[in-house]
Amino acid sequence: MNIFIPFSWLEDYLDTDATPSEIAKYLSLCGPSVDRTEKKGNDFVFDVEITTNRVDAMSILGIAREASAILPRFGKKAKLHRINKTNIANNTLLDIQIKNDPELCNRILAVKLENIKIGRSPDLIRRRLEMVGQRALNSAIDITNYVMWEAGHPIHVFDYDKIKEKKIIVREAKKGESLITLDDKKHTLKGGEVVFDNGKGEIIDLPGIMGTKNSSVDEKTKNVLLWVESIDPTKIRQASIGLNIRSQAAILNEKSVDHNLGEDAILRAVKLYKEICGAKPGSKLVDINPNPYKGKSVTTSIDHIESILGIKLEKGSVTSYLKALGFEVKWKGNEIAASVPSHRANDISIPEDIVEEVARIHGYSRLPGKIMEGQIPQKPELDIFDFEDKLKSYLFALGGHEIYTMSLVGKDWFENDAVELANPLGEDTKYLRTSLAPSLSAAAKTNSTAEKKLHIFEVANTYHKRKSSLPEEKLTLAGLFVNYNFRNAKGIVESLLEFLNINHQEVVVKNNRWFISDSSVSISSGNTEIGKFGKLKSGFFYYEFEVEKLQKAHNPINKFVVPSKYPPQIEDLTLRIQPGTYIYDVINTIKASHKFVSDCTLHDIYENAYTFRINYHNPKKTLTDKEVKKIRDQIIEKLKKGSGVNIIS
Repeated sequence: MNIFIPFSWLEDYLDTDATPSEIAKYLSLCGPSVDRTEKKGNDFVFDVEITTNRVDAMSILGIAREASAILPRFGKKAKLHRINKTNIANNTLLDIQIKNDPELCNRILAVKLENIKIGRSPDLIRRRLEMVGQRALNSAIDITNYVMWEAGHPIHVFDYDKIKEKKIIVREAKKGESLITLDDKKHTLKGGEVVFDNGKGEIIDLPGIMGTKNSSVDEKTKNVLLWVESIDPTKIRQASIGLNIRSQAAILNEKSVDHNLGEDAILRAVKLYKEICGAKPGSKLVDINPNPYKGKSVTTSIDHIESILGIKLEKGSVTSYLKALGFEVKWKGNEIAASVPSHRANDISIPEDIVEEVARIHGYSRLPGKIMEGQIPQKPELDIFDFEDKLKSYLFALGGHEIYTMSLVGKDWFENDAVELANPLGEDTKYLRTSLAPSLSAAAKTNSTAEKKLHIFEVANTYHKRKSSLPEEKLTLAGLFVNYNFRNAKGIVESLLEFLNINHQEVVVKNNRWFISDSSVSISSGNTEIGKFGKLKSGFFYYEFEVEKLQKAHNPINKFVVPSKYPPQIEDLTLRIQPGTYIYDVINTIKASHKFVSDCTLHDIYENAYTFRINYHNPKKTLTDKEVKKIRDQIIEKLKKGSGVNIIS
């Protein structure tokens, strides 16, 4: 994700002589990538891309910490300042009973603030919030948002007097319960979401995501309950996506924000409430912390680091790199034990993680580049990506147009093994597709014209339901023909199979769903069905293959056959074929009539008269006319035994 960092705000926590352009350049080389820098008035704003595993860097303080470690490597002064917070000089017990569930919430921090005056926030706070993309509201709300962007930990404020039962219970929601969030939207809960209950079954907060209307501060608020919690990140993600509430708090909390940061965040907010709202602490700070961070250490060696990076490093350099990032370092010979700070606990766990931290602070640009040496490896077998490209290239050469479509379909294309979305955008995007037919049909109807021929195809996943598991994904090739006749469409499919050298093909008439009855075939190779072809109920000719099965049937090397020195005898045989007779069966009958029938193809059609071109070939001699006549008579005899065939010539 991307966040905006005002340079003036960054300077509150970073003492440096680096210019904005230098900060952008050096951060991008060794840390979070700065996509662009924009001048706004007398300030600069960095547009910074943060990878999802680095929630610790998704704040002003986080970027300042990164810059303090990186800039000195480029000769720039950089000193990190601690967060500007206050102490709470009040020993009064909070008169709200808090009942926590450690399985749902890892930490709770709370303090009562009295006699606050809510109004317009100072211009500095409003301007900075606007620069990071946050709308300014009033001083009570703006302070919590300001601290969240500054420290990187979401913080919430309740109207203290609206919690009339003086009780907060952490529990899971029941299916069907509802609440109204701060943005005046009503949400019906699916069950399992973490909520705060006032002791009478009334939900007063959707913690970690968004507050509720019934406990929110307003212009009449005099006393507030300042609150920080650390809800199970999985629960946050499920609730946020399930209810379609994507707040900045949810985005941070679902990535598992550092629990230890909560205390700094709430004490920073208390300081701002004192200065801006004239607040006075009305209780001591409550800290419920059933699962405190106990620390962890990752062990590696200087030899391991050097072997991966391909350079020699001094122990002192490794120590300085890691300490600048907040690690504690202990050496025992060549072995190094790095104690991981709480803000990196989720993404540092193996020796290679330590190597990566050393590499980026040392500078990727300073690692040597070396051309590969050794024997050229054998060409690997065609992998699925190469095979996919091969299919696309050939279909393009046949006049096809590749398209990309959505994987969601409506009820009209529903099948029993289709996966239904828990939170669909609409009725026409309610299911994951089990076939590419609906997507290609919709595209064809949108793009087709009255007369112009169009062949579109797509290679994409279809999704099939499995018990107690994620759906099975099948990579599928499918194509659809607009304004093509049957034989031209069939010819392209046959050409593709011929191009792939798929031998032992078997085509069987089979009714498939979405196809007109008796107008589709199943295509097999050996005993495996690899695809289907026919006419859809929407009126288009359509083919579909499972790519994995197609690849297994694919023979990448043509079998070499020594050319015969004896030429074949070639003649045409015209048959009158009654409706309902399959040409495929006729050709197979002709080929099976005699071992010297080397090939048979449909050459011409006039009304219901079909001309077949037959090759007679004996690899040991040239066949005489008499021998050919004998073979032809056998063919005619076998055809007469069948039904629906009359001999013309």
